[in-house]
Amino acid sequence: MFDLNMPEIGYWPAYLALAFVTAYFILVALFLRIPGYTHVSVPAYDPPAGGSPAVAAWLLERGKLPRAMAAALVNMAAKGCVEIDLTDDLVTVTQLAKEFDARLEPEEDALVRSLFDGCDYFEFDQSTPELAKAEESFRWALLNRGFLSSHSGLSIPAWTVSGLAILFTLIQGKYPVTRLSGYLAVALLMAGICFITAVRTLSGPIEKIASRFPGSIAPRRPWTGADTRPFILLAVAMGGVLVLAYTTSAVAALLITAFLVVNAAFYFALHGPTPAGRKMLAQLNDYKKFISEVDADAISRVNPASCVPDKLDAKDAYAIAFQLNLGWGEQFVTSIAGVVELSQRLEKTDDDDDDLSLTQ
Repeated sequence: MFDLNMPEIGYWPAYLALAFVTAYFILVALFLRIPGYTHVSVPAYDPPAGGSPAVAAWLLERGKLPRAMAAALVNMAAKGCVEIDLTDDLVTVTQLAKEFDARLEPEEDALVRSLFDGCDYFEFDQSTPELAKAEESFRWALLNRGFLSSHSGLSIPAWTVSGLAILFTLIQGKYPVTRLSGYLAVALLMAGICFITAVRTLSGPIEKIASRFPGSIAPRRPWTGADTRPFILLAVAMGGVLVLAYTTSAVAALLITAFLVVNAAFYFALHGPTPAGRKMLAQLNDYKKFISEVDADAISRVNPASCVPDKLDAKDAYAIAFQLNLGWGEQFVTSIAGVVELSQRLEKTDDDDDDLSLTQ
C-alpha cells in the first residue's frame, strides 16, 4: 500500500503538529544556549578541581555516555585500578585492585563497582543487563555532580503534541488493529531504537573513512566490526520505515519517522550545563587549550591506534574527553560506543515497559 501522492490533505493536522514541535524545540534550544557566564579564557596547566575526565566528556558532549565512560576507564587505568585490553573491536577491562582506590572520582567508583560486581573482568562485546546497570550508576553519579541538566520538563509539551499527532497519523493511515499489531508496534519501536543508536554512533566510522582521504592529518585507525554496526542498525531502521509504509501509507510512515527524528535529535540537544556546569566547562576549556597546544599531537601519533599504550596517565584520559587523541583514543571510544548506546536505549525501553505494565 505505498501511496506516494504527497501531500495528502487528510494529514494536515499532523503537518501542523510537526511544524509546531520543530519550532518549539528550536526556540527552547536557543533559549538554553543564551550565555549566562562570562569568563576570560587563558590556558590552564592543570585541570580544575572536580573536573574529572568523565565530567569533561559528559559536559562537552551534553550527556553522551560512551566518551565519558571511556575517559573514566582510562583514568582508572592510569591510577592502576584496572587494565584495558583492545583486540580488534573487543574491549576487555580487568580489575587489578580488589579494594576500591580512594583516589577514584565518584563516577569512577560507581562504574567500577557495577562492572565488577561478582567478577574480575568485563567485556564490551554486547548489550547486557549488567552493562545497563553500570551505565545507570555511572550516569547518576555524573548527574549528582550538578553540572548538567536534561531539562526533560521542557520537552513535555512537544512530547504530548507528538504523541497525539502520531496516534492521529496511525488512525488516518488505517493502521491494522489485529492480534499481530502489538508485535508490529514492538518491532517498529526496536527499529526506532536502532535508528537513534546508529545516528549517535555514526560519527566514529565516518571519521575513519575521512582519515583515508588524501590530505587528512588524522592517524588511520583500523576498520573493525564495531564500525560496521551503525550501518547495520541504520539499515534495520530503514526496514522498519518500509514495514510501516506497507502497513499504513508512505505519508504516515514518513510523518511518524519525522516526529521520531525531531524528538530524538532535540532530546539530546536540550541537555545543557547548569550555572555551575557553565563555570566548570569554561575552566575545562582553559585546560583543553593547554593540552591541545602542548600534548595533543604526541598523544595522537606516538601510540599505535590498534593496541593499548604501554603506559597511560591522566593526560591520556583528558585527551579522550577533549577529542584530542585521534589515534588509539578514538579507536577505544568507537569500539565501545555502539554497545553502550544500544544498551542505554534498551534499558530505557525496558523501564518504560515496566512502568506501563504497572499501570495496567
